[in-house]
Amino acid sequence: TSDSCLSVKIGILTDNYPEQTNWFISAKDGSVVVSGGDYTESTTSYVQHQCLEAERFYTFHISDTDGDGSGSYQLSLGKKTFIEGEGFNSSMQHKFMLADTDIVIVTPKRKYANEGNAILVSGSKLAGKTTD
Repeated sequence: TSDSCLSVKIGILTDNYPEQTNWFISAKDGSVVVSGGDYTESTTSYVQHQCLEAERFYTFHISDTDGDGSGSYQLSLGKKTFIEGEGFNSSMQHKFMLADTDIVIVTPKRKYANEGNAILVSGSKLAGKTTD
């Protein structure tokens, strides 16, 4: 339903070779929900908004075709950033679930994220809380 749709802001800062950077968000079944790339301007910030369903698992993937990605990325819900990173080399993945407008569950930043040790990001501050 549209009530469970939450607007996620995806920010990408390209490096000196913007055409090498691509990203996508996939659903748990592997289907691609949204993607970005084909950037033309170096060291430029690109922003895209995507509505994602609450209480579903997603994976954010970012890659650099030459393996030297030095740009950065940031995913936000409202004013809260729940995934960010820079210098992702060839690729990086983050699994996450939007619980509601105030809570996001994120796995640790890894080249290949696994399912353990989720981090709960909630409230108005970005203080991460590790759960077992």
